[in-house]
Amino acid sequence: MFENLTLPSNIEVRYIHWIEPLKNETLIGYSKRLTQQMDLGKNFVLVGMSLGGIVAVELNKIIHPKQTIIISSIATKDEIRPLFKFFKSTRLYKIVPAGFYKWYPPFLDWYFGAKTKREKALLRFYAKTISKNYMKWAINEVLNWKNEYRPENLFHIHGMADRVLPCKYTHADVKIKDGTHMMVHNRAEEISKILGEKLSMYP
Repeated sequence: MFENLTLPSNIEVRYIHWIEPLKNETLIGYSKRLTQQMDLGKNFVLVGMSLGGIVAVELNKIIHPKQTIIISSIATKDEIRPLFKFFKSTRLYKIVPAGFYKWYPPFLDWYFGAKTKREKALLRFYAKTISKNYMKWAINEVLNWKNEYRPENLFHIHGMADRVLPCKYTHADVKIKDGTHMMVHNRAEEISKILGEKLSMYP
């Protein structure tokens, strides 16, 4: 999803890979296991998109990044859209068969803002490769996220046309006009410029 970003050559990029959640694992427990992939002995900035942004906020509580940047994500539970809160209150997501989360109807391209063949292919690749267990776990953790604290070192970039996590419910620092949930891919030039400026502050 970050393949189109272009950052200054002096910035070392390290991708953190998703891992399979353990049985009954909490989001904070999962986030702690992700730190095994990190070099915490250097100055670093966390950058996360969507669920990755939520994980970055949780990581911000247990490690010490110079800054945490979230893209197309939310910073607190209060920024979750009302529709998702409805799903949580009715607990409908609990009775949905795990196989449902692997189903990818065409309207999801529109919902996520995928416009090109490459972006549509990326979404289908994720749907195909991510396990049913992971999908069900992730949805449960997002809907039941309890975080109320917005980190002081947080910087939030959000698209104004995001249908997954509507911008109007967030307190984003930078709002990208017509930006969708996938703007990190299809508006990469703009996102790269913003990231480059923020990251250059931390040599």
